[in-house]
Amino acid sequence: MTTTPTHAREATRTRYLWSALVLSELRVFIRRPIMMALSLLVPAGLLGIAALGGEADDAEAWAAAAGRDSAAVLCITVYFIALSTITSRRHTLALKRLRTTALPDIAIVTGLLVPPAAVGAFQLAVVQGGMMWIGSTPDALFFSALLIVTANVTGIVLAALAGVLTSTVTTNPEKAQWTMLPLFVGAMGAAALLPIISDPMANLGLRTVPLVANADMISAGWAGDAGLMRIGADLGIMVAWLLVLMVVSVRTFRWERRR
Repeated sequence: MTTTPTHAREATRTRYLWSALVLSELRVFIRRPIMMALSLLVPAGLLGIAALGGEADDAEAWAAAAGRDSAAVLCITVYFIALSTITSRRHTLALKRLRTTALPDIAIVTGLLVPPAAVGAFQLAVVQGGMMWIGSTPDALFFSALLIVTANVTGIVLAALAGVLTSTVTTNPEKAQWTMLPLFVGAMGAAALLPIISDPMANLGLRTVPLVANADMISAGWAGDAGLMRIGADLGIMVAWLLVLMVVSVRTFRWERRR
């Protein structure tokens, strides 16, 4: 008779502590001018480039730009901020101290990742909404919206997990700008090359780079010409990366400061 109320109280306490952690991280984020500037300047810059590029008159180029810009948001904002946050909290021993609280391990990590995920979602909404205003609304809107939202949500989770994984080889916050480069250069380079690679196997190979399948699905949704094979391949790649990053992140995660 007492088990259920006890479990309910523990669950309520965990939710309260998790909410307090999230609010604390959001306050820290808001108080950092560079992070606030990043939140506003990235979508403004991407929309400015899109507006000046004159790609709105070319449906295929506009779709490619939508995918490429979304990949940029995922890399620059979600991935980098997640990497910086986890690395910083580990370096200052905050991770170790948080583990002495009643919060489960998964609640600690997810609480720290809420700010980059929230900012990334905001930027994706601004960039893609702005592109609709500047250019044109995707064809087959409901189906396109389903593809775009799916790619956005999985992309945010993938980028956050990639940040957690990369933090295991990042000794301090200052080195995050260097350890992020392999994934950033690989993803942005592959996303830029994707529209001009016509060979099916080479195109598929580029989409296996993390976050590039997400960019491709967004482009496909924007163009309104997504085939089932293309969607299925992109979904398969996303799910595979989600599983790989989740398993490897759990196995390699460190709570102690790296030496």
